[in-house]
Amino acid sequence: MEDLRAHGNFMKHSEQIRRDHKNIYNRLKSIEEDARFVTEISTLFPQYAIVANERCGSWYIEPQQNRKRRSAYFKSTDGHTGQWKFNLRRMNLHLLDIIEEHGGCLIVDSTRRGKRLPDALSKTIPIWCAVINRVISKSQCCASNWDSALYTLPSIISLSEHAQIEVLIDSFAQNMLHFDVLKNTGINVDELCKKLKKPLRPIWITPQSIFVESPNYSEAPFFPVICLSASQVVEGGSQARHGYMYVQGSGDDEEAWSLGLTPQIFWNNRDDLLGTDSAACENVTRNIVESSKVIAERNFADTGAFSFVGDSKIAIGTWSSGKPEECWANFDIVINCTEHEYEENKNEKYKKRYLHLNIPESKRGQHAFFKCIPTAIDFCKEPILTSQTILVHGAEGKDRAVGIALALLVRYYDTSYKLYDDISKTPEVDKTYIQQHLINIMASRPQARPSRATLKKVNTYFMS
Repeated sequence: MEDLRAHGNFMKHSEQIRRDHKNIYNRLKSIEEDARFVTEISTLFPQYAIVANERCGSWYIEPQQNRKRRSAYFKSTDGHTGQWKFNLRRMNLHLLDIIEEHGGCLIVDSTRRGKRLPDALSKTIPIWCAVINRVISKSQCCASNWDSALYTLPSIISLSEHAQIEVLIDSFAQNMLHFDVLKNTGINVDELCKKLKKPLRPIWITPQSIFVESPNYSEAPFFPVICLSASQVVEGGSQARHGYMYVQGSGDDEEAWSLGLTPQIFWNNRDDLLGTDSAACENVTRNIVESSKVIAERNFADTGAFSFVGDSKIAIGTWSSGKPEECWANFDIVINCTEHEYEENKNEKYKKRYLHLNIPESKRGQHAFFKCIPTAIDFCKEPILTSQTILVHGAEGKDRAVGIALALLVRYYDTSYKLYDDISKTPEVDKTYIQQHLINIMASRPQARPSRATLKKVNTYFMS
């Protein structure tokens, strides 16, 4: 009986921990605490751009006057042990312009319990820096002393793992150069050389870092790429604070706790959300999310509402880009990939120019997305033949809209944006060809972040 009671108590304790970890008040208070650290560090480097890595990093960047926030997409999975890669779908080349302009950047991310740094900061970004440096080192315009070595943090990455990654850098660089040879990706090594007068080097800062004096890299022989991990390392992943439970890496896995809240809406309403207590915070959050009808605020990245893909007639945009009458002044055709609609776009006069693809935001939207691919392709055949401009927009223009635009490009254009000679036939394609189109998209719209599931659906449609 005592064993049963002990087991029951353990299960209750474990369940309480799970509830505390998902409690939105605990999450937001933890984010606020971590954001203070990020702000403190960013003031040491006022000249550098602040970059949020994926959605998670966005939670920790407080709005700062005259300080633009940028976004990047470095996946931890590209740095997982034994799975290291330089991902040609996520080259983040837009960061080179930012680094050139500011002399460096701070990339913000966090990790959940058990680690000081996420793999994205400890391995994916160091691999990225080394590959970019290695590509430039192979060009004619490179200085003889150009540093193209791999740099990792010895306290995190063992000598053995460092050596295993190091031997892969050359092949990753060759893969990038191979795509340049294809002349279809927007990669230009000569342009890389012009942008980067010094090699890139990762620098790591965590809440455990100790500074004897403020770092100054202005005279360093490299551009610093500061990998800033926001969250404190706490035993078990959580720790009691005054009035709340601190949760390490609170910005991660937002689908499980955010109730639809986004970083932008949180920072716009921080006082209302955190001026309450844990019991009331959930209802306050739901009310704020419900009242925030302008889905364009979900676009946390400080970028334009839409982007044309290369020389094609197809643009990818956010919710706000599909707003009437502005959208009809900019485009002949509008394809809406969200569950919501602007009422005016449903008017009869736009019937032949407007297509609503009702694709839910969550995982349940993947089946709907797949069914919508042929609908979009058929709808756009005549407009593409007659060189009409087409907007494909979602809430943020990052996932589903990118997938539909990708399908249109694969179906009607080659990778140089020329229409196929016989547009009535579906071309034979493979994953590499689809990937080339995707790289074109990401070169034109760096914030494009199609999920693996979305890309799999596009591949399945064309290759099944």
